[in-house]
Amino acid sequence: KKKSDDLDDFEVTPKVAKTLPDEYVIAKRPARFARSLVDFIVTFGWAVPIVVISLWGSMFDGTYFIIGGALLSIFNLVAMPFMTNRTVGNYASLTQYVTHKGKPPVFLHQTLKAMTMLYIAVGLFLVLSAGLGTTAGANTVNLGIGLAILAIPLSDWVIAKIRHETKQGLWDSIFFAYMVSHTRSDDAESTGFFGKLESSGDWLKDKGWLGDESSED
Repeated sequence: KKKSDDLDDFEVTPKVAKTLPDEYVIAKRPARFARSLVDFIVTFGWAVPIVVISLWGSMFDGTYFIIGGALLSIFNLVAMPFMTNRTVGNYASLTQYVTHKGKPPVFLHQTLKAMTMLYIAVGLFLVLSAGLGTTAGANTVNLGIGLAILAIPLSDWVIAKIRHETKQGLWDSIFFAYMVSHTRSDDAESTGFFGKLESSGDWLKDKGWLGDESSED
């Protein structure tokens, strides 16, 4: 009887639902596309001409170009998320990421999420370099690592399809993050580097390239 009473007195803490706070609105599809496109151009766009020149067979020495491009990638993938919780793509598309607590997720969320193209490129390179179908046999180490890396963007795509209502992929689900529309305050800083980035988002919005706020998607 005593043990039963002790169980009755035990208070269970209710589980808090990790959903998006009501004051935020999920970013529309055009804004999400603009964020992805801008971040791809800033982070990996510099690598496209290098690949084309290399395939063309030119003797061009792109060492300094590669170093500069790598620094630009680090700036957008690591430095900006750490300093501002946003990337260049977020500024241009007037979007941001918040958690179920209404706060920005840890900066690693942005870093890992923006590396999707890198996962695909490295994974395909390792799989193709495994030597499948050759007489010497396949390199099982390269093949296994390549498939494991390719599983990351594949999982991201599958989870995004499953959680299509909240538009959360793999990294969004892990960090409980949501991409939401960002509204500038009237007294927001309009000068300096970040002010210029924010102004570019206003320009895209005025052109209607970030979607209609009255539409559902």
